[in-house]
Parts: sequence; C-alpha cells; structure tokens
Amino acid sequence: MEHFFALATPLEIRMMLRGFIPIVMILIIGIFIGRWDNSKHQQTLNKLTDYIFLPCLAFSAIHKHAFDPVEIFSIGAAVLMIMVGMTVVSFFTLRDKVRGCSGNLLASVYMSSGSLLPPLAFVLFGYEGLAKAIYFHLFVTIFYYTAGRWMVSGRADFKSFFKTPLFHLIILGIAARNFPFSLSDNIQELSWLLEKGIHLTAMGSLPLLIISFGYPLGLLKRSDANGGFVGGALRIVAGPLVALLVVCLYRMTGLTSMERGYDVLGYLDYRTTEALLLLGAAMPSSHRVICLAGDAGKAERGTILVSVTGAVITIPIVLLYILMYIFEE
Repeated sequence: MEHFFALATPLEIRMMLRGFIPIVMILIIGIFIGRWDNSKHQQTLNKLTDYIFLPCLAFSAIHKHAFDPVEIFSIGAAVLMIMVGMTVVSFFTLRDKVRGCSGNLLASVYMSSGSLLPPLAFVLFGYEGLAKAIYFHLFVTIFYYTAGRWMVSGRADFKSFFKTPLFHLIILGIAARNFPFSLSDNIQELSWLLEKGIHLTAMGSLPLLIISFGYPLGLLKRSDANGGFVGGALRIVAGPLVALLVVCLYRMTGLTSMERGYDVLGYLDYRTTEALLLLGAAMPSSHRVICLAGDAGKAERGTILVSVTGAVITIPIVLLYILMYIFEE
C-alpha cells in the first residue's frame, strides 16, 4: 500500500483530495443531521431526492450531454457484468451467512450509485462525468427493481421502475437534446425558464444527495458491524476489481479504444467512461437495501456500516488508480 501511494505524484494526490474531501465533509454533515434529528424524516428526505432532486439532476445532465447509443450500451452492459459478477462472488462467499439468498447478499451487491456517485463524478469530471454517472445509476436502478426485488421477494417489479420519475426525466432529457421542436416565442421563453428552474434545483441536489446518504448512518452503531465485515469488504474491494476486469475486457475488444490519434476528446470520453465504471463499482452499500429487506436482521446494517467506513480508504485508492493509470499519458 505504501508503495502504491509512493508512485503517485503530488499533483495526483492533490487532485484526489480535491475530489474526495468535499464529499466526506458533506457526508459528515448528513450524519450529524441524522443524529440530531434522530432520522425522523427519513421517508420525507427519500421522497424529495427520488421524486424531485435526483430526476431534476438527471434531466439537467442528460439534456446537456450528446446522445450516444454506443456509450449508453457500453455503460449498461458494464453495469450488468459488474452486478452479475458481484452477485456470483457474494453468493459463494456469503451463502452460509445469508437468510435464503437475500438481505446481506443484496447489500454486498447493490451500491449507492444515486447519492454519492453523481456529486463525486461532477466534482471530478464536470457535466460529462455527471451524465455518465446518471446512466450508471439508471442501470443500477433497473437491477434494483428486477434482480434485487427478486432476491428478496421472489419476483421482479418492472411496473414500479417505469413509474419512477428518474426514468421519465432521463427520457425527456434525451428528447429535449436530440429532437428539436418548432415552438412559438412565448413557449420557448417558458421552456427556457423551466429549464433554468430545473437546473437550479439540480445544482441544489448535489449536496442534498450526499446528506441523504449520511442521514440514516447517524443511527448505526459500532455493534451493528459484527455481522457485516465480509459483505462490506466484498462491496468496496471486490466491486472495483470486477469493474477493472470489465474495463480490461472493453479495451481488449476495442470498445473503449486506447488510440489517441487526433481525436483527443474521444480519447478522454472513453477514459471518463472507464473511470465512472470503477468509481461506481467502488461505492459503498446503499441504505435502500434496509428498506427493501425490512427489519429481518442486522446483517444488512453491518454490511452498510463496514462498507461506508472502509470506503474512506478504498475510494481514494480507486481515485488515485484512475488518475495514475486510466488517464495515463
């Protein structure tokens, strides 16, 4: 580990800290707010993020981003491979520690892609990274409503997914970007005002998403970690390793070309996609797993607590790896 950090240049370490420390500061604020409030408004905060702030952020990011079906396919296929890989690894590692095959297994597979990843991607890579993070989260959400629900209840829930505002705002953002409409001057002025309002809401959502992740963590206790060491370690260690295998596969098949040529922007676009795959896979477990699995045990809470605590170490390592080897000269 010391040898790895010794290889990083001071500039790479500063860039890593500039992206990581602001996220941690806001996360700590969320934890203290949750403790102070005793997490009494958890459902209200979830509804605000799920139905207003995250969808507005998705629209604001997507309608500024050039629509590329190949890029969307590559992110979706990568998420599928990461999730399937993590499910297989977690099942064979945790099969003697889970009830049936649900709670703790799902906590080690399902990452917090909708709260921590978009702000971190925006800080590091701007709107380009934010749009890719939104697509990443979209496919993780599809997994949540299909395989995730099936793990816990025995059946998928496609109907609930298609009712999510996130899905509709992403479709609307793609349409607004790629299908020009002939509108009157008054309607154009109104649409401009609506766009500005959505954009302002989206910018406010970035810190709120981090706070919403930290909010329920304030009630977790150190004793909760007893049953979650293995699952938490799998989430933050095995996740990035599986994603790294996917990145290597994409490079070998030429899907994310390593050739710079004269298309520097294209090269950076591929590298940003790879970085988002590694970052997304490195996110700690989502507290939504507790809502899905119910109050059936402590294992899920332990996995979440261990993964969040360990992510303070693993995410900086992943960030340094991205800066040192993904965006290599």
